[in-house]
Amino acid sequence: MVVKRRFRGIFLPLVLYVASGAAAFFFVNEARTGSRGIDTRNALLAEISRLSGDRDRLQSERISIEHRNAMLSSASLDPDLLEERARLILNRGRPTDVVIALTP
Repeated sequence: MVVKRRFRGIFLPLVLYVASGAAAFFFVNEARTGSRGIDTRNALLAEISRLSGDRDRLQSERISIEHRNAMLSSASLDPDLLEERARLILNRGRPTDVVIALTP
């Protein structure tokens, strides 16, 4: 009888401490690595930062393209310069053109 009381007096608190420690470990681990945990939050913040950089780069590229598009309006475009640039890009020339080859 005394042995059972001593066993219950030692074993029962020990089991309760182990169970509460396991539960605390589970919740702390889940708070760190779970689907809504700290590691997931840090990964999402890093992705948000990367995507914000991509967004800023694309916005500046869009502004550049819009500016070049605005330069193509008939009010601001010189037809002679346009023809000269088109011939240069397309590598075409007239029979009367003089071509000077610059070699580096």
